Amino acid sequence: MARDLRSTRTLLHPLWLGALALLVLNDHVLKGSGLLPGWLTGKLSDVAGLLVAPAVLASLLRVTSRRGFLGAHVAIGVGFSAIKLVPEAARAVEALMALTPLPWRITVDPTDLIALPVLLVSYRVLGEAMGRPEPARPVAHRLALMAGSLACVATSKEQPITCGDSEGCGPLPQDPQQLASLVIGNATEAEQLIRVRRLRESVRVDCDVLLDDPTSALSRDLFANAETWLIEPGRALPLGNAGCDAYLIDADGLPLTLLAWSAAEFPEQELVTSTETPRTDRMITLQRAGARLELVEHPAIFPAPPVETPSPAGACGASAAGSGLDWTVPVSRAGVLTGVTSSPDGCHAFMLDRGETFFLCAPAEAIPFSEGDVLHVSAVAIDGGRYPELLQDQLAFARGLHIESETHAVLALRGNVLARWSMVGRQPAAHFTADLSPLAACGAFHDACGSLVEPLEASLLGDGVSGVVSLRPGESAALAEGAGTLFLVRADDMPVRDAECFTVPVDQPRLLESVLVAATAAP
Repeated sequence: MARDLRSTRTLLHPLWLGALALLVLNDHVLKGSGLLPGWLTGKLSDVAGLLVAPAVLASLLRVTSRRGFLGAHVAIGVGFSAIKLVPEAARAVEALMALTPLPWRITVDPTDLIALPVLLVSYRVLGEAMGRPEPARPVAHRLALMAGSLACVATSKEQPITCGDSEGCGPLPQDPQQLASLVIGNATEAEQLIRVRRLRESVRVDCDVLLDDPTSALSRDLFANAETWLIEPGRALPLGNAGCDAYLIDADGLPLTLLAWSAAEFPEQELVTSTETPRTDRMITLQRAGARLELVEHPAIFPAPPVETPSPAGACGASAAGSGLDWTVPVSRAGVLTGVTSSPDGCHAFMLDRGETFFLCAPAEAIPFSEGDVLHVSAVAIDGGRYPELLQDQLAFARGLHIESETHAVLALRGNVLARWSMVGRQPAAHFTADLSPLAACGAFHDACGSLVEPLEASLLGDGVSGVVSLRPGESAALAEGAGTLFLVRADDMPVRDAECFTVPVDQPRLLESVLVAATAAP
């Protein structure tokens, strides 16, 4: 005969009732009282919650089998592990609870997983209680279920977080004034924990491009780890900006929001960190909107960049793939070529007779050398000089590799100028000017580092070319006067860029990669 199993019976078991009492006492009395250390009250919540939650879930689902009771425990264990290990999962749960009158604040802490064995205790002990005959107590079961459900979702407000290495946090300084451009004022009646992410120190921006459309110009990858600040009611968080900067901010009940402005709009000055006598143009007010939070309209507020930016299409894809030009310089600057091995990624290994190998990543058509050639290899550095393709007030900067044999010469160059034979003192030096403009049908996009990339095309004219020659990345053109062929590997503007991924100085927003190939016997 089948056993009569009811999950609601677990709600009157002494273990479950004791765990419920501990959960309520810990979350609403002990936390923040100073009677117990914060780490201990956090672990007590985890232990008590893992004893209470599975029985509540099983009862809400009206589970009547041990298999279903086990499923409730597995679901709670998986969910608990996700929010303790994966920040994105924790933020998703916070965002969901922010839609309710009972917002959560979750601390991602893998050490909390030490409480998971409690689920086994719950399943073994409370699972047996499902089959124990007892007098019908529908009212008691309903009250216990209601109390357990509320205890699981209505947690107390946490005290300021103890931060890890990747975060800075704490209460605001008590100084009545701070040097800042803007402040975020807490106009609610409760403390608010605000997460703030500033642009990385390595990020450089063209302010005009940034402020024209901050949401599209920036990528979430460009922002540093979050700092967390506890803002008391009536207080304000100062935000500085000595140039052109941006912040991502969010809080429990406040969706991720972008703040962007320039020092020309809001120069830094001493601002009051109180909402009582604010500079209205300098304060971004945080207020309640029902169960959620909102920022009062301000010129520095913009929608946050999307989680994933669309990929470039068609001819723009070559730029999205990153640099197509790279090289190494051999220790021996001369040697006999014993072989060339090419790989599918466009890189070529040059093996010399002394057992040394160097590499050049460039178009296969730009590799004219063959076995037996005597190669002379040298590094190229361009520092200074003026060329037509440079932006206003910029000087040339480039690095490259020059390879020459008895029959051919190759100059591979990466920087803010195109390759020219005059850079290595070689004749004939065909002269041309280059005008760079946005590549038609290719809009700006974000690369793997989050930098904003705008593909360009080059228009060549002058004595060194026949007529006007248009070059897109991946194309080549024959130069006049026997000066060979110019391969345009890459041409991009980067008005917003991360210097850690940028291969020319951080003050250079343009990246050009080109290769010149010519026969040395040319007149």
